Amino acid sequence: MKPAVLPLLVLAAVTLLTGCASKSSKPAFCPGVAVLADASHQPMFRQGMTPDPGNVLYTMDIVNAKGECDYDKKGREADVTATVHFRATRAPTGEAARYNVPYFIVVTQGGRILNKIDFKVEIDFEPGSAVADAEDSASTHITTEEGKKPYDYQILAGLPLSKEQLDYNRTIGRYGQ
Repeated sequence: MKPAVLPLLVLAAVTLLTGCASKSSKPAFCPGVAVLADASHQPMFRQGMTPDPGNVLYTMDIVNAKGECDYDKKGREADVTATVHFRATRAPTGEAARYNVPYFIVVTQGGRILNKIDFKVEIDFEPGSAVADAEDSASTHITTEEGKKPYDYQILAGLPLSKEQLDYNRTIGRYGQ
């Protein structure tokens, strides 16, 4: 074997081996991760109070969601981790407070919801603080349908809203009707 051919064979072998790596090596192959707009803002009212701006205890927003995945080399299965950033706001005169806020992740494909998983994130307000931020990671597994790849799916993060909260969001102009 000629000396110049050996380095090319080594380079080809290394290239083939790195093609088997899956940890975010091809982010475009992973499912998209996004925030469900209609479920991104959750007003929390004081207990027993009507949905009115003066009765809002705090509001919770999903600010951003991003993801990464591991997938098998055939592209039939993917483990997706969505990192969701939250921001809660309230009047700045409050005492220290801690809230466990539910949120969800849904797996969709072609307009269909395939799976919904519920999670909780803890929000801590310091005394007198008007803003509290939190971040949480949520994981899910996708087994693709025949002829589909992980990038054919989408992961959406949202906050569960009651009819009362959704109606309130619409009255304050949060969402179009």
